[in-house]
Amino acid sequence: MLGDDPTIEPMTEADIDATLAIDLASFHPRDIGGEREDPRRAREENLREELARTWARLRVARGRGGDVLGYILFWHVVDEIHLLNVAVAPAARRRGVGRALVDDLVAFARRERAAKVLLEVRASNEPAIRLYERLGFARFNVRKAYYSDGEDGVEMMLELDPP
Repeated sequence: MLGDDPTIEPMTEADIDATLAIDLASFHPRDIGGEREDPRRAREENLREELARTWARLRVARGRGGDVLGYILFWHVVDEIHLLNVAVAPAARRRGVGRALVDDLVAFARRERAAKVLLEVRASNEPAIRLYERLGFARFNVRKAYYSDGEDGVEMMLELDPP
């Protein structure tokens, strides 16, 4: 666990380089557009598009010195939250950053009176699946060959109490 809890705040344009570094260390290039073009350029374009979308939320976790330790990207669509990405810098993993980001998302969902939070996760990503299950998410479907390399995706959902 971190000495201090990370600060979670909205991502800005100034955070794109740090977020890109986390992406490139966390995801396979095919999963961030790298099969068609340079992964860094493709992902930077995607992040800028997400920052401009009114329904998209990008939040970063900052350490004591202000460094970006991780980020989360989710969409708020009517009464649902769709978690698209959560990633933590390799040096900050297993220290509570991912959990802090997901906790922040769930708090947002409750404030906005969302009915549920939905996500897909690689079937092999047991640490993430365990984290989501500890936070109350339940598996409800497997999408066969969901990822670009043919790996299955596990769909999970957290149903929230009505307001």
